[in-house]
Amino acid sequence: MRQPPNTAKAVIAALTAAFPDLPPALQAAARHIIDHPREVGVQSMRALAAKTSVHPNAFVRLARQIGFDGYEEMRERFRDFVVAGDDLGGFRDRARWLQEMAAKGGSAAILSEMAAAVADNVERGFRTQDVAQLEKACDAILRAGHVYVLGLGAVYDLAHQFWYVTRMAFGHIVPIPRHGSQPIDDLALVGQGDVLVALTFQPYRAEIMDAVRLAKRRGARVIGVTDSVTSPLTREADQTLICPTHTPQFFQSHAAVVGLLETLVALLVARAGEEAQARIEAFHAERLAAGIYEEDPRLGALG
Repeated sequence: MRQPPNTAKAVIAALTAAFPDLPPALQAAARHIIDHPREVGVQSMRALAAKTSVHPNAFVRLARQIGFDGYEEMRERFRDFVVAGDDLGGFRDRARWLQEMAAKGGSAAILSEMAAAVADNVERGFRTQDVAQLEKACDAILRAGHVYVLGLGAVYDLAHQFWYVTRMAFGHIVPIPRHGSQPIDDLALVGQGDVLVALTFQPYRAEIMDAVRLAKRRGARVIGVTDSVTSPLTREADQTLICPTHTPQFFQSHAAVVGLLETLVALLVARAGEEAQARIEAFHAERLAAGIYEEDPRLGALG
């Protein structure tokens, strides 16, 4: 009889090796364990199954697939992993790891500096958010006739991603500028009852500020997303959400901004209720019927 893996890392390696040949339900269970190993040791099988949208028995079958008698035996490996603070992603040894990498110099030192900066940005970005302000922004977006999401340069993709995800549930959110346009071209009809979500970070773009001022003159509400209370956007917007973007390099880190925008998406769907959920399900049913997905999106993340 095949010996089961004896550590959490070995379990993950075994699941990764077996993954291509697993049936879809077992792939969904395996993917969750591989991507979220710390949850395995602290959450029940039923809780994991609910998150993964598979029957709990899928986790039992998966455990047997790699040599265990049942799920609980496999889960024990992850309890040891949580207690021991294994190096699969815990924070206990982060400071030591950063120091060791910095001491090596060269590329290792750059990796250490970037890891420290990005982790700090994300932590501060979430810690400094006011839940009431986030809810206020979401309610303004949900009530609006049109919501224009504006970003330029490196920030354009952030605005586009926000639209790309929210369009599954909402039809009144659009990214600007569109191809071949200037921001003010796409705001020609902006007015009362509309919302402009404007993103700009140092050095602040003049075109963004011009668009903000236009929207304000027309009576639209402006929600700014920027990196400092000293940003000119904080002086013009009706509401501002601040996200740190510092790195030791010549470019900004937008990791915390991505986290904030993803949080807004989650809050929007939650506050919109069952209607938004139904739209998301219908959107993906059409995609599934058209053969767009390689696998059933109900067994994993939607993208």
